[in-house]
Amino acid sequence: MTEPYKIGNRIRKFRTEHGLKQKEMAEKIGVDRTSLSSYENNKRVPDIFMLCRIADVFEISLDHLIGREAQ
Repeated sequence: MTEPYKIGNRIRKFRTEHGLKQKEMAEKIGVDRTSLSSYENNKRVPDIFMLCRIADVFEISLDHLIGREAQ
């Protein structure tokens, strides 16, 4: 069972929606593929600066990336 509230699940979702392989995404944000894999598998949590880089790649807000939407 996936947990949609976990940031790694959202990163993977956006990456696949954008048609990026892990290696391509990792290069765009300046980490190695294993670090990105750790984020996506919820083994590590990216810091705020990395989250901003990730949001920039997807051209979305940080709030949207982390699942915090205005109600």
